[in-house]
Amino acid sequence: MPIPLSRCPHLLAAGLLGLAILLLPACQGEAPVSGGAALPDGQAAAAELPARTPLEESDFQALTPHDQVVSFLEALDRGSPRVTLRDMGTSVAGRRLPYLEVSLGTFGEPREDRLILFIYAQQHGNEPSGKEGALALALELARGDHDGLLGEVDVILVPQVNPDGGEVHRRTNDNGVDLNRSHLALDGPEVVALRELFHRWEPEVAVDVHEYYPWSGAWLSEGWLRLWDVQIGLPTNLNTHPGIRALAEEEGLTRIVGALEDRGFTGHNYVVGSPELLRWSTTNPNDGRQSLALLHTLSFIFEGKRSEPLAADMQRRSEAQRVAQETLLRFTAERATEIRRVVHGAREEARRGEIGRVVLTMGRERGDGPLEIPVESVTRRDGREASASGPPEDAWVVGDTVTAVVENWFPAVVERTSTSLPAAYLVPASEAGILELLRGHHVELEVVGRDVELGVETLTIAGFRQEILEGEQDIARVTSRSGRHRTGDGDVLVRTDQLRGVLAAVLLEPGSMHGALTQPAFRHLAAEGPYPVLRVPTLDGVALAGIP
Repeated sequence: MPIPLSRCPHLLAAGLLGLAILLLPACQGEAPVSGGAALPDGQAAAAELPARTPLEESDFQALTPHDQVVSFLEALDRGSPRVTLRDMGTSVAGRRLPYLEVSLGTFGEPREDRLILFIYAQQHGNEPSGKEGALALALELARGDHDGLLGEVDVILVPQVNPDGGEVHRRTNDNGVDLNRSHLALDGPEVVALRELFHRWEPEVAVDVHEYYPWSGAWLSEGWLRLWDVQIGLPTNLNTHPGIRALAEEEGLTRIVGALEDRGFTGHNYVVGSPELLRWSTTNPNDGRQSLALLHTLSFIFEGKRSEPLAADMQRRSEAQRVAQETLLRFTAERATEIRRVVHGAREEARRGEIGRVVLTMGRERGDGPLEIPVESVTRRDGREASASGPPEDAWVVGDTVTAVVENWFPAVVERTSTSLPAAYLVPASEAGILELLRGHHVELEVVGRDVELGVETLTIAGFRQEILEGEQDIARVTSRSGRHRTGDGDVLVRTDQLRGVLAAVLLEPGSMHGALTQPAFRHLAAEGPYPVLRVPTLDGVALAGIP
């Protein structure tokens, strides 16, 4: 039976017919690829389940290619009533983007009583251990090993977001897009598909699974090698609800690091930079973790240790990733009541319009003292230089674990500039690109009738100043003036009393370090003079014409 394109109204409204067709499965709540029957009297129907993952079948010597990822997930779907295999779309090269729904009953029902954990891996094609760990966790879930954790929690598991990059061990997709820098710009179809899946279910907990490369020249020059099996990145953007940030740091991080250490691995809060300047990882919502956190989600990033060649030491690397993912599931299940209270509470505050301000720029400040962390000592092997054709570890000898003391340590994320959150923004119909981007993010939009008089703040870009935030960045100097404005045909109100209101403000404010005008597609907005988007401080008495 043909699927009606009306199931993708936000894409059709944006004029994205081709993308609507590409993402039909994610838009309409895909039919299962196969299987997915209800659990029979609590008994596992696991006779057809694979005994091992493809990585295990290769004795941990060969990475799992995309066709084996698909066939393995199909086998889990056939062999277990706990899992249902679906596709969220296709890659640039036309490869399937499969995922599993995991539940002991009907997935996500009743939604108000279920937490959903959203696990997605390998946005970067040259970071494979998260995918391998996710496949191992998928087998355990299908087998029933974690049924005790699924009483209040369902799981969405996307093992490979970037199959095109994964096939050739390349970071980007087939269009050269870094998918973990695409979550605001929405310029990678794989990320669009992933976010459509998120928008359909709005999971409470999420993790984006990656790898970091420990053989950095700046660290090696100090004689140090980072040793953590998994680094855990937190929702650090100051526009994330403080309750979510506290829950992630005070409970989630501690729990995951502790579980890793209990299993013989090492873990740490995710540090970025070099001994010359070190900080916690990015606040940029153009990555998966921070963008979902702005939607009031308990959102993490896991960074496993990457090796060259990519399959080296894969048994340990994939198991560390599996342990971290399993622990997040366990934490979600065991702290379900608190997670529900914090996340649902934050989302209700957003919908009631109780978020008073939006932070536009964030900087870093020093901590109370230096950072002291364990590292492995390294020395050059017989005076050799690292080979351009071989892994750099060939030129180094790894010694004992020592303590590195980093003086230039900037852990605190601090507000530089902020503004009050208006009741709405007014976007003129002429800014079709901005409206298309907002629709792509599922921001609720409302058309205002022609010649409606509004009290507004008009914004003017008076120039740009260079600031050191997360590196040097040009930030718009913005002036505002209060006045009255009559709307034109097709002008659109973007209310901020909605789940995506803060995200909309981050995109629309011209002085935002992460605003739309920092994206290549909207550089025309980064010019001195009147800014086309207006702030609307209040909406009392405004008559709306409908929804575009």
